[in-house]
Amino acid sequence: MPTSKTNPKKHSKEKPILSNSKKPKVSDSQITIEDTLVWTGETSNQTKAQKEFNDALRKHKETLERSKEIEPLFQLVNETYLKVVLPELEKQKQLERERFELMCSILLEEKLSFGKMQREFLRRYLLEFCNDNLADNTEFYSGYRDQLETKFEKLERIRYKNQMESRIKQTFGVEIDLDDFNRTQFDSDKERESHEEKYKDFREKYEEYRADYFRKSKSGFKDKKKSKAQIDKEKKQMEAERLLSTDINTLFKNLAKLIHPDKEQDPILREKKAKLMTKLSGARDNMNIAEILEIKLQVDDLIPNQQMDVSFQDSSIKRFIGIIKSKIRELEDSIKQRFFSHPLMADFPSSKITKETLDVYLKRVKLDNQMVTKAYQNEVDMLTKEPKYIKEMIKELQSLGVEF
Repeated sequence: MPTSKTNPKKHSKEKPILSNSKKPKVSDSQITIEDTLVWTGETSNQTKAQKEFNDALRKHKETLERSKEIEPLFQLVNETYLKVVLPELEKQKQLERERFELMCSILLEEKLSFGKMQREFLRRYLLEFCNDNLADNTEFYSGYRDQLETKFEKLERIRYKNQMESRIKQTFGVEIDLDDFNRTQFDSDKERESHEEKYKDFREKYEEYRADYFRKSKSGFKDKKKSKAQIDKEKKQMEAERLLSTDINTLFKNLAKLIHPDKEQDPILREKKAKLMTKLSGARDNMNIAEILEIKLQVDDLIPNQQMDVSFQDSSIKRFIGIIKSKIRELEDSIKQRFFSHPLMADFPSSKITKETLDVYLKRVKLDNQMVTKAYQNEVDMLTKEPKYIKEMIKELQSLGVEF
């Protein structure tokens, strides 16, 4: 991969030159994108590979800019979640617990007469709710669980618990209380740390057991004999990777010569070069040709009097296109994962995220949560004033298809 200081137009079609689009003055027919690395020369002289490379690199840059645009939108989502939605969820959780207590009180203290099926439905509904929330507040819900369970259900639960604890002791040589182990609510950080320390030995042994199990499972599958076509494909892939590595290393060395901080006397430039050198080394280690070419643009801006022109064969360009497209997919996936993995974004209706669509969505989320809080509050108020309202709740739950 030779470097050159000659006029770009003197290079042949097979060896076009990469340069900063700010540098040369070109005709209207040439592809020119501000701050984007493009192939110099007339459009009519560009090969298909060169044009595809331009498109891929431009898309890569657009995706990078898109990821930067997403950041303030993500911060808006997070701020809404922390300042608006979480407080509403806490209110709902508290009201849901109050509603549960009122419903248990009506059932267990026999404040109303129920039909046999109504009573059983309500008992099982409250027991299910109790079991679902047991880990959050074991002390509170375990008391209600004991009152709501039938004798048979209690014996079955204890039998299953003892069976699991016995199996754990046989497998790991550790005695644990599963009810205590599954606890998630603690009165202080000190109590939480003490709980983690208590079961540290078991967790470590369990992780080793899991790792060993998956390792044995994986080794249990015998490799199928590869076909000649598969072997040839792998050889071509290895050769392509070798050539790509050679091209990247050559480009890395040429850039490293220009920005090595040890050779710079100016302290400000030395610091900038040191940062670029760190980025360049990381890009080389990750075989990230797109990032290396972006760094080249920054080097050209930093030291314009020492700009480096680089030429590649079309075969190298095609490999670069594949790498850049792969990086684009990774960037797009990371944007989606970062944005849509947020608990507030599960129902976001649009694949195209904009400030306008997000504002509309967040406004609806706020209103929806406020309505849910209001609904919980209404049920608590109704149960407090008029216990027989619970029968309407039972009918509504049954109409929604709730079964046990």
